[in-house]
Amino acid sequence: MKKREGNAVQLIISNVQIPIEEDGPAAYLQAAARHLGVGVENITIVKILSKSLNLKNSDQFFYTMSLVVAVAPGFANRQKFPPYLEPLPVKRPAARLKERPIIVGFGPAGMFAALALLEAGLKPLIFERGKLIEERSLDVQRFIQERQLNPESNIQFGEGGAGSYSDGKLFSRRNNNTGPVSHVLETFIRFGAPAEIGYMAKPHLGTDLLCRIVRNIRLFILEQGGEISYNARMTDILIARGRAAGIIINNQREYLSSHIYIALGHSARDTLAMLHARGVALEQRPIAVGVRIEHPAATINQMRYGDKYSNFPGLGAATYSLNHTHRPRQRGVYTFCMCPGGEVVNASSEQERLVLNGMSYSHRSSPFSNAALVVNCHTADYPSALPLAGLDFQRAIEARAFRAGGGEWRVPAQNLLHFLGESSSVCLPENSYKMGAMAAELHDILPEFVSRELLVAFAKWRQEVPLFVSGEALLLAAETRTSSPVRITRTESYESVNVQGLYPIGEGSGYTGGITSSAADAIRAVASHLARKESGAPGSPAST
Repeated sequence: MKKREGNAVQLIISNVQIPIEEDGPAAYLQAAARHLGVGVENITIVKILSKSLNLKNSDQFFYTMSLVVAVAPGFANRQKFPPYLEPLPVKRPAARLKERPIIVGFGPAGMFAALALLEAGLKPLIFERGKLIEERSLDVQRFIQERQLNPESNIQFGEGGAGSYSDGKLFSRRNNNTGPVSHVLETFIRFGAPAEIGYMAKPHLGTDLLCRIVRNIRLFILEQGGEISYNARMTDILIARGRAAGIIINNQREYLSSHIYIALGHSARDTLAMLHARGVALEQRPIAVGVRIEHPAATINQMRYGDKYSNFPGLGAATYSLNHTHRPRQRGVYTFCMCPGGEVVNASSEQERLVLNGMSYSHRSSPFSNAALVVNCHTADYPSALPLAGLDFQRAIEARAFRAGGGEWRVPAQNLLHFLGESSSVCLPENSYKMGAMAAELHDILPEFVSRELLVAFAKWRQEVPLFVSGEALLLAAETRTSSPVRITRTESYESVNVQGLYPIGEGSGYTGGITSSAADAIRAVASHLARKESGAPGSPAST
């Protein structure tokens, strides 16, 4: 792309269609010139705002793009195109706190809370119950090979959070990546992500690259004066007269602060129970549960790309997203966390309770593609009205899955046609799960309404995408932790409704779902906290 001219006017050109066979800077320049009605010598490409793969026409695939171009100030038709203004940087007010803020959890929300506090001149104390990423990766591999689960260091717990062992999907994007979401993407690029995540639709990093980025963020935080403690589980919280006062780590060490960010993962069940026991306001929230569905990647490529493009170089393993709502019962059925060219992994964090997740590396070259296939659950489905009842609902499914797999962390699995009652064969197709699969009746593991809604959805999808509902598909159980079934209730200023100075953020607190949204939630929470502190708003530290 050419260097922009100093006096040029910057305009946005949307809905630029580039045939995938012609993808490249020269094609972008020619397409932009056609839109503007000028010669290519009169414009320069300044920036790509967005780029997505358009599969609507099976005869010709396109990339749909939005571009920022620079034109001469006298360009006659400039009024037909919106001007481009550089997004304003996220402002961090300088802060003066008497105590160092505490962050509990070092997943996406905890990391970005730490970065935001450092930008404001504060040096947080960070406590992570698991291990740093290099040691955690060894524990994950040891679990696969030796089948000995470390409840504190696994795919759920440890530096980087559960997202470090997933596809590294960064899907929360809006308004051409302005504001906190843009800041999150720019930060990932700063610490090692490819520049294309700033404009690609549905960008992904992959577990291998994400782990390196997590390490780079950690080193930066330490260099800037933040402190990180590992193998450091918050076992108690100190509350005095309705205000956060500090935390207890590993039932031994006490750390005092009236500014505490709770950045839990959605599997920190013991910590949620402790907060409930200490009177922190919690409430139930609905979740979704179901299975992992896996196909050969070639089948999904054929389903999505068709004959012409199923082996086209550069497209990579195909993605998909399916959903169906059974109107009479208002139960949504949908795919989630789709991992093209990936593998199904054991994401358990409790003994004798089996839960699955999907993972891809950056190259997405596995011969399999999988996705969570889940059904919406209402809080009325939980065994009681207590705030933590959703945890019991999840645990019951996970325990049945563990038993059905015969122990030793084998996964209960069923070929799709057998699940549908259309085949008597219990033979399992080859699959990506590395700890072994056992044929099982998944209807006995899932709640009855989940099985029922899956059958309804498969009947619909068989007509729309027959390759998806085929004998090559394998169902594996159970997928239960798509989100947290508990919410730590907070105000519009991100503060707990009944404990001042306590800021619940991210996925485990019940407010987000995924890497980008959790990180953006942390950025907003820190900004709100510091702005209220500086303004002396009621309930803020400066006003008391």
